[in-house]
Amino acid sequence: MARLAVIGAGGIGIEVALQALERGLTVEVFEKGPTCAGVIEDWHFVQLFSTWSLNATPVGLNVLSKAGFALPDESVYPTGREFIDTYLSPLAAEIEKHANCRGFRYNTTVISVGRGALLKGESIGGGDLKMPHNKPLCVRKRQETPFRLLLQEGSEERFSEEFDFVVDCSGSYGQAVQANWCGLGGVPALGERALRQSGRMFTAIPDVLGANRSRFAGRRTMIVGAGYSAVTSLKYLTDLAQAEPGTSVVWLTRSGSSTPFTVIEDDVLPARKQLCLFGNLVASQAVDHVTYLGGTAVSSVKEISGRLRVEVQSEGGSCIEEVDEMISCVGFHPDTSLYEELQVHQCYASNGPMKLAATLLGGSGDCLDQVSAGADALKSPEPNFFILGSKSYGRNSAFLLKIGYQQVQEVLNDVAPAGKL
Repeated sequence: MARLAVIGAGGIGIEVALQALERGLTVEVFEKGPTCAGVIEDWHFVQLFSTWSLNATPVGLNVLSKAGFALPDESVYPTGREFIDTYLSPLAAEIEKHANCRGFRYNTTVISVGRGALLKGESIGGGDLKMPHNKPLCVRKRQETPFRLLLQEGSEERFSEEFDFVVDCSGSYGQAVQANWCGLGGVPALGERALRQSGRMFTAIPDVLGANRSRFAGRRTMIVGAGYSAVTSLKYLTDLAQAEPGTSVVWLTRSGSSTPFTVIEDDVLPARKQLCLFGNLVASQAVDHVTYLGGTAVSSVKEISGRLRVEVQSEGGSCIEEVDEMISCVGFHPDTSLYEELQVHQCYASNGPMKLAATLLGGSGDCLDQVSAGADALKSPEPNFFILGSKSYGRNSAFLLKIGYQQVQEVLNDVAPAGKL
């Protein structure tokens, strides 16, 4: 029976496991967090701007229904917490009951994936080119050689071997080591690296109204970025300012426009439209407690006596802003070190798989306009290794969860059609 390793137990990883089990594969899931959907736990307080209809699948809902769970109202906008508790956690529990599931390996980080004793430059594309000679450990071509995973569990390392397929669903959002830098041109601003290492900079949406409230109440915060994470953080902080005197924000964006967000008038995601309208309202300097600095970048940042001294660069020169906290919401990039020894063709601009990246060129940027590009676009020169979910989009932020679900179905239909194994 073919064995599949799934890296990451978020929404996409769980969907891979579900559909693979339906097709007769043996599945083992590796998750670096203590529970499924560890990254979503970091933003559990955020309400999604997409409804349940875009965040659950027929396969998943069918499993929950058969197990006796109440199904969510598809018209409701769940929070991260509701997404985990109502959908992902119950599904993970049901998957583990399946006879062909080898288990969820929590608190387990996949450090590297290899192909037996083959080096990266051997059996190129699965063929005979540069196959090793007189090396008895390398006796098969790439597609015939099982994968082996180097795992870290606490302070211990071990190998897990003999996998026929590996699917990387580890994502990129929320992981500080994969956050982009807020300095000019994507290069770290002076002092930014040290600030991150000390924990003085947030690189994802903080729980402003909950666990992190004391760090922001009555204090001045700088937000860098012009995406949905930035404007969500901005909304939380302006709400906090209504209740906590002295709370203020300075907001930096690369765009010099007074309307940094494109508003879709007939947007089928009304919560997204409201965020965009709010962001543009703030950029027009019409919201109390917020100073908007468009067309800017961070040159340097330094902690002095508990406060942050930030040099802000613009076309007209530079200025100094003193703040208490800093939130950098300028996107993420994928960790490609995991498959460094595999033959994965990456896009030089997005860091995503090349074939898929090519199909995304010139897109509208609206996540709802995205369609899955098919199984062929998700294949790489490394046979039976796939990158699915947000990580497959690399630095492109137009990913929507429903696209990842479509990717799962297309890939598994291609490599493991139901009833063919």
